[in-house]
Amino acid sequence: VEFYNHYKRRAHFLLKGGEQRELVIKAKRYKCPHCGRVFRESIEGLQPWQRSSTALRKHMAERYRQGVCNKNIAKEFNVSESTVERIIHERYEAKVKEMINYSAPLVIGIDEHKIHKRRFATSVVDLRNHRVYDVIEGKSEAMIGARIRSYPDRMRVRVVCMDLSSPYRSLVQRCFPNAKIVADRFHVIKLVLSTFMEFCREMQPEIRWKRHITGILRTHNANLTPAQRATLKDFLAANPIIESAYNFKEKLCKLLNNKKKTKIQCVPLIRELQKCMDQMRTEATRHFHTLADTLSKWFEPIIRMWRFSKNNGITEGFHRKIKGIQRRGYGYRNFQNYKLRVLVECSHGR
Repeated sequence: VEFYNHYKRRAHFLLKGGEQRELVIKAKRYKCPHCGRVFRESIEGLQPWQRSSTALRKHMAERYRQGVCNKNIAKEFNVSESTVERIIHERYEAKVKEMINYSAPLVIGIDEHKIHKRRFATSVVDLRNHRVYDVIEGKSEAMIGARIRSYPDRMRVRVVCMDLSSPYRSLVQRCFPNAKIVADRFHVIKLVLSTFMEFCREMQPEIRWKRHITGILRTHNANLTPAQRATLKDFLAANPIIESAYNFKEKLCKLLNNKKKTKIQCVPLIRELQKCMDQMRTEATRHFHTLADTLSKWFEPIIRMWRFSKNNGITEGFHRKIKGIQRRGYGYRNFQNYKLRVLVECSHGR
């Protein structure tokens, strides 16, 4: 090639001190003597046909990740809001392409979250590396089954943490045949507490309007203050039926809260849980009968809680972050755009 002439490019650059400057760059053009094609000299840090440097575009995307809205970013960098949106989308798509070869994780958490009103999405989270692996529109097996079956190396998944959802359980059993299902401790304890409070409201209907009592009854006894313990003692003394149910609730919650136990240590715990289930069926009311049936259906996933330290608390934490993404965007009509934002902002790992 031979030198042809000069040309000028006007573009915005981010200097080392963080200042933004609009520069006019004089660059060379070359011409091929054989075919007559003209080639432009490349400029470091500036892609062809772009009016802002790579560093500046990266900084815009980083400002968005920090929670700054498109309008304020546009004012800060003296560009239009549509330009900011286009740059962020471009940077996020590049990030997702880098994660294409990320195979299915060994330990995952699966749960649904609401996008808008009746729209739901399913989150699949890598619990070991603390990152969102995938976001799938919908929560029914018909909507998410095909997507999960397309995961590379899905047979390598060993543990799946989830709440007590029967549709998700059947889906996991079919899509991850080599994985063991572990029930989420929070949802199991929540089920026990809701059953106990339903029993209390039936035995003592006026308790519905005594929030200071219901709060004390829900709280674990070890976490009560001396004043709360005195209030609880007086209430239970006046309601001996509720007192026996409260003592049983405390015993069952303490049993379910065991963590990081060996196989040998789990044997007496399993026997104790079976005794509690038999007691609920023979001595308790219909509320506890239903609880015993649920614990029986989910017996294996529940007793695995004692062996595995991972739970769906990581997934719920990401759902809180996802709510922030939704509020910052004032909702998303395009699910692919929504998924793109979630994957990038919740997939940085530790």
